Amino acid sequence: MLQQTKTLSASLVQNNFGAIAKQIRDGDYKEIIVENRGKPIVAIVDIGELQAIKGFREQARQKEALNKLRALRTKIQARTKNKLTDEEAMKLANQFSHELIEDLAKTGKVKFERKTA
Repeated sequence: MLQQTKTLSASLVQNNFGAIAKQIRDGDYKEIIVENRGKPIVAIVDIGELQAIKGFREQARQKEALNKLRALRTKIQARTKNKLTDEEAMKLANQFSHELIEDLAKTGKVKFERKTA
């Protein structure tokens, strides 16, 4: 039966890292919590688990960006009610979207891969 978590001291991990990494890789444990003086300081997880964590982080960043865009759209709509044509509103929304995406890319919060034909 798979045990989810194991807690070990930092000195034990330091002296037995290879065997501990093998336990994670072989699926004996989902994660190993490393403690220093009884306090958890880091966790050792399988690379697949780390990739899943990174995926969740990216989803959260994208959700945050989308929420910001929606809030901005609502704010713009409230300010410009009956002042812009639909075409002008779409153009303005696209401009804000591109600026936000560029800012997120510059700060490393999102990455884009361009497809070549």
